[in-house]
Amino acid sequence: MVLSVAAMGLDAGELLAEAAALDAAGADSLWIESGESLDAWMVLGAVAAVTRSARLGVLGGGDGRGVSTLDWLSRGRVALEEAGWVRLDPPVDRAAWKRQLAEAGEGVAGVLVAWDPKLVDLLRNPDQEEDRQDVHLAQG
Repeated sequence: MVLSVAAMGLDAGELLAEAAALDAAGADSLWIESGESLDAWMVLGAVAAVTRSARLGVLGGGDGRGVSTLDWLSRGRVALEEAGWVRLDPPVDRAAWKRQLAEAGEGVAGVLVAWDPKLVDLLRNPDQEEDRQDVHLAQG
């Protein structure tokens, strides 16, 4: 998942709560764009403190010190950009999510999706047939 701090419009506490929810829901990795107005490595250092298993990375570059520091803070969960990752739009519903994943193909290393509140439900309940429009994230 790509956590776009600027696009999310969240304060720090809300961002950390969303990151923790995505981690608990099974997100493989959480990424921040390097061109954001905030220091992506510092934000991910805070994210490392509230997550347990998701790998953490910066899209668009990184320096050796930032990588080393984040690797230490996250207990070895740094994710480096690799070839084969595909960007997908946030899905509008469960059927669109399944379709997007199928169209991405089996040979991709992974998919990057901009943060959306529906993603937590899609990750936690991948096999549920009906769309859960009643699911909303509590923020704050």
